[in-house]
Amino acid sequence: MGLLELIRQVFANLRTNKLRSALTMFGITWGIASVMLLSGLAQGFSVESLSGIRSLGKDVVIVWGGRKSIATGSGRKGDPVRFDEKTVDALKVKAQLFDFSPEVSTWNTEMRAGPRLFNTRLAGVGDTYGDLRNVIPDNGRWISHRDIMEARRVCVIGNEVRKKLFGEDSNPLHERVLIGGREFLIIGWKSDKKQSSTYYGPDNDVAWIPYTTQLSLYDRYWFGNFIFAPRNVEDHELAVAEFKSIVSKVHKFEPDDPEALSLWDTHKNALETEKVFQAINALMVAIGAITLMIGGLGVMNIMLVSVVERTREIGIRRAIGAKSFDIVKQFFLECLAITVFAGLGGMGLGWGIIKAMNSITLPEGVPPPILSEQTMFIAAGMIGLVTIFSGLYPAIRAARVDPIQALHHE
Repeated sequence: MGLLELIRQVFANLRTNKLRSALTMFGITWGIASVMLLSGLAQGFSVESLSGIRSLGKDVVIVWGGRKSIATGSGRKGDPVRFDEKTVDALKVKAQLFDFSPEVSTWNTEMRAGPRLFNTRLAGVGDTYGDLRNVIPDNGRWISHRDIMEARRVCVIGNEVRKKLFGEDSNPLHERVLIGGREFLIIGWKSDKKQSSTYYGPDNDVAWIPYTTQLSLYDRYWFGNFIFAPRNVEDHELAVAEFKSIVSKVHKFEPDDPEALSLWDTHKNALETEKVFQAINALMVAIGAITLMIGGLGVMNIMLVSVVERTREIGIRRAIGAKSFDIVKQFFLECLAITVFAGLGGMGLGWGIIKAMNSITLPEGVPPPILSEQTMFIAAGMIGLVTIFSGLYPAIRAARVDPIQALHHE
């Protein structure tokens, strides 16, 4: 039987039971669309969550000092661990695998620009902090090494600080402001930063100054925390171990002391989040696959009915020399035609729904679904599985029909 004749017969069989055929094909179509939509939503949530974590900085680790829980020869149990200039000096000399920056903050710091006032967090940081934390300004420049060495009174401000002090459409670059009653020069400002993960608050609400300036202005000798990131992501665990080793020698505690340091490892968080969403994606695909299996059972039902209705035809074909494989091929290709037509329709429907959702404003917290190659491959794979699942058994059953009994079938 030629291809054109096969297609003609498929459509003839579908027209024989129009409603049943339409409902069966709709089951396949909606099942494929469901797989694409659910998988796309899961990937959208995954990308959104990972983006939120990485808004802090790629592979960044934030470290706070704690208390020693293990007594050493020169350190007592319960002694606090406070980062200071000795910590910075040791890290500058010995750190090989990571870049770092100290951070010291004061809250509710008054900033004044003319008659306007705004209370915000003032963060004293190093020259590497901008890259580590993804806060390099879009306008102007970041704090330089020379700013740090000379303890200059310069600052970089977040977008909310800019709007509160200078207005919505302002460009405060090179303007002077009073911070805690002292004059500072604005050398850069960061445009609005979308951020779903923070540790001291949104970066839009911060003013950053050299940490040396912060220490001198507020007569402090210790830092609130450090941040660091491995220079090579493959060395992440080694970088964490190196940081602990260096700091433990400075502050006289065991590197494996569980309470001496408190770490927020965003790299581990990202990996754990990715695993969670991979599981969610698999669950979403499974839910869609269940709908698809129901449609596949409908296709199998149509093919089994077709076998019964065409028993005499099968007998005639066998009588004139058709082999069992020819019968299997005919019925399997008919099933393939049904599932492919319905599946392509489902892929088109799924594509349309995803495109439509990307073109409208979704509720807050609901990211747009992502139409990826992975989603398309999953959908195509599902079509193949449904074809095999739905078509193979009816085709084999048709081939096993006894030719003699088939010729006497009415």
